[in-house]
Amino acid sequence: MFPWTKRDAAAPLPPAAIPRDGGIPWQGAGLTATEVDLPRGRKGAKLMHCVQLTTSDLTVTMLHAEILELLDGRISMVDPMGASPDVFLCNAVGVDAAATAGRASEAGKWMAVFPADALALMVVPVSEPPAAVMSGSDVASFSAWARKLAK
Repeated sequence: MFPWTKRDAAAPLPPAAIPRDGGIPWQGAGLTATEVDLPRGRKGAKLMHCVQLTTSDLTVTMLHAEILELLDGRISMVDPMGASPDVFLCNAVGVDAAATAGRASEAGKWMAVFPADALALMVVPVSEPPAAVMSGSDVASFSAWARKLAK
């Protein structure tokens, strides 16, 4: 009857990530990281600088700036952008801090077995092992790669 009812009933498609030209992907620990732009806004005119993490089972897109904050220790968890599955990238320090503050998470049982410098790509519900775990040299090379990307 009214034209806007059809528009509201249709679920919008999530915007597709656009790979950046000249970007060299990072690979390690069962992950591939690619530098991408994610269109945002009404017409997709605004581009957000992101990193797309891919495993054999899933692909998620996360803000580049938030990944840098995670690597610098300013935050302990990064959520994906858009309509990605329930996945998050976290560090062991943040999980331990939450447990100490009385807010233990299910991720803690997995992070307890990894080195303190580990980053884990966790899938919700957190009843299964992480989708990917980076530690040691993998975290160092991922960090170097992410810091070289244009801001």
